Amino acid sequence: MSFIFGGVRGREDPELVAGNRRTRMHYARDVNDQRALADDRPTIRRSRNWTWLAVAVVVMAVLGFAGSRGAEDVPLAADCDTVAIGVASSQVTAGQALRYRLTGPDETAYVVTLDGTPVRGNAGSTVSYTPTAAGPALQLQQCLSPTLLLAAPAGDGPHELAVLRVADDGTTEQVATTTVTVSGTR
Repeated sequence: MSFIFGGVRGREDPELVAGNRRTRMHYARDVNDQRALADDRPTIRRSRNWTWLAVAVVVMAVLGFAGSRGAEDVPLAADCDTVAIGVASSQVTAGQALRYRLTGPDETAYVVTLDGTPVRGNAGSTVSYTPTAAGPALQLQQCLSPTLLLAAPAGDGPHELAVLRVADDGTTEQVATTTVTVSGTR
């Protein structure tokens, strides 16, 4: 028998283990223990390294995703007096995410249009839109919107991204615009 007092599993003396196995098999032959004799094969110790590898891959993916989120923000300073629109890049590939951000007074409703058609930028649950006659309108928090995502249009060439101010009576006025060039090749 192998006696390990206070020892750590896996740190057994190999000679003691081999001697114990020989004694066990000797007794099994003496009493004709077919089950023990049939189980006379070397013990395979499988490592659990794949578990650590999987954990490491998940951690790296989470850190990579969390680290890249700050890089996606559109650099635009908050301005509570002047309405402006900023884009992450003025050149995008068709179908890729077009990132943009708005700044302006808080108490005003704004509708964003792409080539004259009202669009709704996605920012998760951080932005709420209210329906208006001009299209879905949003209001800014602390004079700045979060980074909004929109799929770039399919047509190659320049496209106009505009901000419309919606008045209380429902009329609109274009207050800011920027041009984004879309290419179809990746």
